[in-house]
Amino acid sequence: DLGAEHGFFSAECQACLGLGSMAFNEGRHEEGVALLRNAVAAAPLSESLASDYERNALHSLVDALFRTNAIDELEPLVARCRETAEAHAREEGLLVDDQLSCLIFSARLHAVLCIPSTSNPLQLF
Repeated sequence: DLGAEHGFFSAECQACLGLGSMAFNEGRHEEGVALLRNAVAAAPLSESLASDYERNALHSLVDALFRTNAIDELEPLVARCRETAEAHAREEGLLVDDQLSCLIFSARLHAVLCIPSTSNPLQLF
C-alpha cells in the first residue's frame, strides 16, 4: 500500500509480486492470486522498466491461474503476456525466453479449451 499511496508503483509491483508468489506457494492461493493481480495492475504505472515488471507479474499470475484452474480469466492474460513478450523482443532485437514461455501458455490454454480429454489437460505441460 505504501508504494501505491506515494506513487512508487515499481515498489508496489515488486512487493505484490514477491508476497503474492510466496503466499501462493504456501497454499494461500486466493491471497496469492489477489496480490499477483495487484502487481499486474501496478506494473504499467511504474516509473521505470514498466515492461519488465509487467512481463514478470503477468507470467507469475498466468502460472498461478493455470495451477488453480481459473480458466475464465486466462485467455485475455495469455494474449497480453504474448504482446508484452513481443514488445520486449522488438526492443531487444532478438527472440527472448518470454516469447517461448508465452507460446507454452498459449498451448496450455488451447489444450484446456479445445482438446476433449478424460485427463486433466493442464498437466500436459
